[in-house]
Amino acid sequence: MAQDLEVGVDGYLIVVREPTSGFYAIYSKPKHRPQLILRRRADTEDQALLTQVWQAANDKARELGWIV
Repeated sequence: MAQDLEVGVDGYLIVVREPTSGFYAIYSKPKHRPQLILRRRADTEDQALLTQVWQAANDKARELGWIV
């Protein structure tokens, strides 16, 4: 089941939040790296949530032209 995620951009950071649980993850795209890097996240054992958050961050990065 998909979570309702909030995805935002703060400068060079992509912040993804799951408002019900309070989970968050912060990603950045270093200039000379081809992918996003996880900078910080709340603790969770929910692998499905981690996958959904990673995909949401990547989708936003593509939308912004940070990755292809």
